[in-house]
Amino acid sequence: MRPEPTVRLWLAGAALALSAGLLVAVACASGGGTAAAPAPAATPVPTAAATPRPPVPAARVPDQPYVGTPRPAASSPPYLEIMRLRSRGQTNEQLLAKVRSESVVYTLSTYDIQKLRASGVSEDVIEAMLASGRQALTPTPTPAAP
Repeated sequence: MRPEPTVRLWLAGAALALSAGLLVAVACASGGGTAAAPAPAATPVPTAAATPRPPVPAARVPDQPYVGTPRPAASSPPYLEIMRLRSRGQTNEQLLAKVRSESVVYTLSTYDIQKLRASGVSEDVIEAMLASGRQALTPTPTPAAP
């Protein structure tokens, strides 16, 4: 079956347009042809806002002034005094009396307690040191009034 004449005409026109497009594309790709070369694109001018600045090296940043309250000078922890007294020959009873008479808050770490034990301080003195200067956690019960 043969196509109708209008369809043949349409097919011929499409083939002609396709071949003409291919010829133009080949001519432009090879650099030949009569088509004018496109104008070069305008080079964008960098602006101050578009160009990011590199970060400032830390060596160029000046030291900032300290505005807070200065820390007090570090003094020796109070448990060292108990260790010194024990090494000078004071008894555990004398150390216990000293700890109970003063209301010093001894903040002892596990390492500090080990050092106290190694220096010969008794468990009673260490327990008194841990309780020294602190309020009782549980209040003493009072008898109910009849």
